[in-house]
Amino acid sequence: MSATLRRRMPSRRIRFAAFLAVAALAAGVFVATAAALAFSDDSCDNTKPCRPPTGLVGSSYSHILKPIAPDTGNGPPYAYAMLSGSLPPGLSLSSSGPITGTPTQSGTWVFWVELSDNPEPDTNPCCPGVANPFWCKTRGTCAQRDFTITIDPGLRIVTNAIPQVASVGAPYSTTLEAQLVTNLNPPTGAAPGPLTWSVVGGALPPGLTLTNGVIAGTPTTEGAYTFKIEAAIDASRKHSQTYSLTVRQPLAIAATKPFATVPLPTVWEVGVPFSAKLTPSGGNGTYTFTLAAGSLPTGLALAADGTVVGTPRAAGVSRATLRLADSEGRTADYAANFGVAARLAVSTLALRPGKVGRLYRAKVASTGGVLPRKWKILKGPLPKGIRFDRTLGVLSGTPTKAGRYRVTFQVTDGLKVVAKKTLRIDILDA
Repeated sequence: MSATLRRRMPSRRIRFAAFLAVAALAAGVFVATAAALAFSDDSCDNTKPCRPPTGLVGSSYSHILKPIAPDTGNGPPYAYAMLSGSLPPGLSLSSSGPITGTPTQSGTWVFWVELSDNPEPDTNPCCPGVANPFWCKTRGTCAQRDFTITIDPGLRIVTNAIPQVASVGAPYSTTLEAQLVTNLNPPTGAAPGPLTWSVVGGALPPGLTLTNGVIAGTPTTEGAYTFKIEAAIDASRKHSQTYSLTVRQPLAIAATKPFATVPLPTVWEVGVPFSAKLTPSGGNGTYTFTLAAGSLPTGLALAADGTVVGTPRAAGVSRATLRLADSEGRTADYAANFGVAARLAVSTLALRPGKVGRLYRAKVASTGGVLPRKWKILKGPLPKGIRFDRTLGVLSGTPTKAGRYRVTFQVTDGLKVVAKKTLRIDILDA
């Protein structure tokens, strides 16, 4: 063998050995890569970001990230950590892998997650050089993936409570509202279009029905009722809300005297103190009276407990609506109509003279006051032959004796108001 050939042989051996070393290294890398820690999420492949299931705003969300265990490494427990980007608002990633919560905003979010089987902080980079833009697993003890989660608008019933004003025998109606919500803080969104509404738990009060989101009818039975109502677009987009409604006896107002029976007006008089109380019943809680419309006579005032007191200062007609409300918002009205008369007075200034033997007739008149009126003579005799009608205030008869007579007349009205005046009656000879 020539010297030249002998010199070439070591060179060939070296190249062959190097080839074997490279092959062995490549095989080792292949084995390590094939058995490296990786994500086993069904939504992942090696050509695009992992896409966990789409969520809905306002609906509970849960998705668990899972590992493929390597042949070598520390093994369980495995830890998950956010590297960059962010989860949809309302969701959080547990270090053990679950992504859970209730999304509060619609949109699409991209984020990187690292999976590791090393419970201690690792100062070595998991992916010193990432060849694939969506994933890497260059070391056996960790892996990183790019995830994308989309949250769609969710259906929400945005009516959280209904009016507590239901009364037996009184019409009741309230409308429930729903939205395709894009943000829960605060709830914002758009009208969802046609919905299917149904009672899925409990029962509405007897007499009420649910139609297209409207609870309406006339309750027939008092009591406390709890029911669950669901709105649905389809099988995946639906939402339910539980409500309570208490049906009570209707509000009623009883008016004590001197209030007149409605619709008759209450007749009163200037300068006469007035006091009357409206008595409430039915409903629930604290009762409060207010002046809802019109006005009371000048000098009268309404208290919150339904008492009307004062002294009218001017004659005239007054119309007022006094409204009763309970703690739950029910209302009932009382028509407080007044006719205030002027103060009672004897209006006759003088009586005409009469003649002996001739028929005499004169009337003592009054103004103001309220019916009935009654007259009487307080002082002084009437001329002989003259009599006095105490109901009409009329003097009549045939005088038999001439003379001048001073007579004091008194009139009393229906409110016991008294007016009096002294008048002179002259009877002349025939």
